[in-house]
Order: sequence, then C-alpha cells, then structure tokens
Amino acid sequence: NDVAEEGGRHWTDDEVRALLCVWADWRIRERLKCTLRNKSIFQEMARQMQRNFGVVRNWKQCRTKYKNLKYDYKTARSAHAAGGSTAGGPGKYMKFFDEVEAILGNLFSEQRTEEESCGSRFETRLFPVITLHLT
Repeated sequence: NDVAEEGGRHWTDDEVRALLCVWADWRIRERLKCTLRNKSIFQEMARQMQRNFGVVRNWKQCRTKYKNLKYDYKTARSAHAAGGSTAGGPGKYMKFFDEVEAILGNLFSEQRTEEESCGSRFETRLFPVITLHLT
C-alpha cells in the first residue's frame, strides 16, 4: 500500500523530536542543502533515528515528515507575518515551530552564501515566501 508506505501511522512527539535531532546535525543539513536527489540522506537519517533514539521509520516516511515540517514552518511564518504583531507568535500555528526555526533559521539567514556554495537556487524556489520576509 503506497499510502502506508509514504506516511504510515501518525508520528508521536518523541518520533518528531528524534527526526529534529538528526536533522539538526550540521552534516545532515549541509547534505540536504546541496542535494536534490537525497534518498541516501533520508536513509542515513532513518538509521540514526533507530540507532540513537530507537525510532523505526523508513526513509520515505522521514522524507515525507521532513517536507511536511518545512511546509508547516513556512505556512506558520507566513500566517504570522500576515497577522501582524497582535496575532501572537508564529509558534501558535505549529507545534514544533521553535525547533524547526532553530534548524532552518540559520539556513535562511545564510541564503546568499548557501546559493553560492551549492550552485543552485533550490531553497529559494522552495521557500519564496520566507525569503521575502527576511529583508
């Protein structure tokens, strides 16, 4: 079943935290920044999650959750920007906002350098909304 393979059962908070811990590793972040075909990176992330946290997820599930977290983060930032300062912090739109912000916040502040070092505009294409709000 493709649906079960892609998403499978609901992620627990501990499983999400394990994914975030592995994602936060600078070596993983560097590889994710510069690689479009990244199956091997998610296989490595799944291995680390199992080895370090006892969390068993396959690479497709990790990739899907990673993409969903990035999308939710982008949406939360946009909603916060649209709502203005009276709407509360962007964290109210997403459960793990602060954790993802800690990982992706540096990425977006280093946008120009990253594009030069990777030789692509991959992240800019994925996150035009966030890029706009940086300036």
